Amino acid sequence: MYIINKDQLNLLEKNIYFALLQEIAQNDALSITEAAKVCNCSPSKISKFVQKLGFKSYKEYLGFINGQAFSVVSEENERLQQFLENFNPDVVSQFANYLRKFEKIILFGYGPSFIVGQYFEYKLRSLLDVPIWAVPHETSINDLIGENSLVVIFSVTGKFKSFSEIYENIIAKNSKVAFIVEEPCAEFLEKYNYTITLSSYLQNPELLPHEKTRTTFFTFVEAVIKHLER
Repeated sequence: MYIINKDQLNLLEKNIYFALLQEIAQNDALSITEAAKVCNCSPSKISKFVQKLGFKSYKEYLGFINGQAFSVVSEENERLQQFLENFNPDVVSQFANYLRKFEKIILFGYGPSFIVGQYFEYKLRSLLDVPIWAVPHETSINDLIGENSLVVIFSVTGKFKSFSEIYENIIAKNSKVAFIVEEPCAEFLEKYNYTITLSSYLQNPELLPHEKTRTTFFTFVEAVIKHLER
């Protein structure tokens, strides 16, 4: 489980972030020494940078960016067992605290992912004293959003449909977007400021997005709810 929040990075760290994304795309075995040379800084600065992003080491960060940290586990029970064994409660607490910063929360997802948003809405309404809505259509977001709103978007693959237009509309209204995706999506790392990737253990790639389970979403949501209750 990984969380990328670019808003917490300073200007130098943002430069490092984008430089390494581009370089690793060309060299997926980039060493920390080579990364430091690319970014014109020391290896210790690179180590501090990846730790600020929430990674234990540069090796873990590299595996996340180049996709080598992720593996397909087609058997659902085995996949969920691996997911739970590697569950990161720090991501849960960070996201739960992030939710408290906003005056409105809108939960959005296509197809089955919308059902996750509905369940989360039902639980959050008793825990947060702000307006909360789960919506299935982009137009509903535009109708509800205001300044200092948060739109939480659930998507298993991030590839069913582009979120670029939705994202730009929300940012233009001085609000934020948090993407919660199950599978890693390189496009999200470059385009969007706040992304949570839930699992390193991916579902059968032959399944279409709507055919994939949402079990990890519900597990994560339950953990966030428990954190807020405490």
